[in-house]
Amino acid sequence: MKKLIFVLIAALGMSCTSYAQMTEKELKKATKAAQKEVKEAKNEFERDDVQDKRGAKRLIDNAMKNQLNENWDQTWLVAADIYQHFYYQENTKSYTQAYDTVGMYNLLTSWYKFAMKADSLQQIPNAKGKTSQEARKKHAGEIHRTMGDLIRGGIFYFNDHQDYNKAYEMFDAYFTMASHPMVKDIVDADSNFIKNKPIFSYYPALAAYNLEKWENVLKYAQVATADEEVGETATEMICDAYGNLQDTVKWLETLKSGLVKYPTEQYYYGKLLNYYNLKGDLSELEAFVKEMIEIDPEKAYNYYVLGYVSQQNKNYDAAIAQYEKAIEKDEKLSDAYFNLGLCIMFQASDFMDSKSNLDYRSKAYKDAIKEQKNYYKKALPYFTKYRELEASSTDKWAIPLQTIYYQLDMSKELNEVEARMKEKGLL
Repeated sequence: MKKLIFVLIAALGMSCTSYAQMTEKELKKATKAAQKEVKEAKNEFERDDVQDKRGAKRLIDNAMKNQLNENWDQTWLVAADIYQHFYYQENTKSYTQAYDTVGMYNLLTSWYKFAMKADSLQQIPNAKGKTSQEARKKHAGEIHRTMGDLIRGGIFYFNDHQDYNKAYEMFDAYFTMASHPMVKDIVDADSNFIKNKPIFSYYPALAAYNLEKWENVLKYAQVATADEEVGETATEMICDAYGNLQDTVKWLETLKSGLVKYPTEQYYYGKLLNYYNLKGDLSELEAFVKEMIEIDPEKAYNYYVLGYVSQQNKNYDAAIAQYEKAIEKDEKLSDAYFNLGLCIMFQASDFMDSKSNLDYRSKAYKDAIKEQKNYYKKALPYFTKYRELEASSTDKWAIPLQTIYYQLDMSKELNEVEARMKEKGLL
């Protein structure tokens, strides 16, 4: 196999060299012969008495392989005409009969590619300094009319095949085509293109996100943030992109601006909390949250975060006050109940630590035990409420409830929670 490949490459090399070694007369003759096949393809395609255009396609496919036709605009213009025909033919089938979906989209992208190639060559001034508009006149309008099929093709590859590479390729081609000089003026005047640009930008951003191609996510997600329905998701994708690119400055900027724009979403606070926890400095977060309260004093999570900061600083009274505010704003904010209960349990522990010098047989020690139970009684309703709101999170509520039931001699409840813990493998 290796030998065969070597021989093939050598043969290709000889073919290229042979053109370079030709005299001007020989090269002119060879070029004329090469272009003849393009003309034959065009004639075959335009014959009214031939309905089957496959012969013309075979001729042009072969002609495009000849390097002497590479820089002739007519090669690509004829190819564009033929591939447009076959695309329309396959597209028409899609309404009435079985059709080759993959083949249809390949024909579409090939048509566009050949038309753009022809146009690019025609924009190079000839010996008289003139350019040609032939490709634009023939194809610009039709390309603009069918560009939406690139979006449909991308959705097909994304949904039906989970082929995110091909999906991104199709979505990206839509915007590449839209910015090409051949159709740009038409597209810029199209109100539908302008209206759909944000949502259509979301599609390549999502495909790139699945591929973890973060630069491509940023390329399109920034535009997608303007769409009302997907703007918040696009902002989250931008945050993840900056995070994976390790651009901490942009990541933090986007998280904070996202939180201001979408104050109901917990995603941003979750990321910020994790970041400042790892950094070991919650003061910056506290200052930011206070600014957020000025912007949105009704957002429960703002007070939750302030409570969390105080809790981390072991200022439990302040933390409890903030968690109570959070619950007042949103009675279903489950984590506020959980952390409030924890703060009270921490207070119980600190209280007993302060009595460690007492003789366990003394009345003072026994009074301290009674006082400790009051802390557990106070914490119990919060963990009970958390369990009600987050019934499936046994791993979180079971252990604190087990501790409280044990401390308060609630044997029936203790047996029930321990049974649940055994079911979940927690005991």
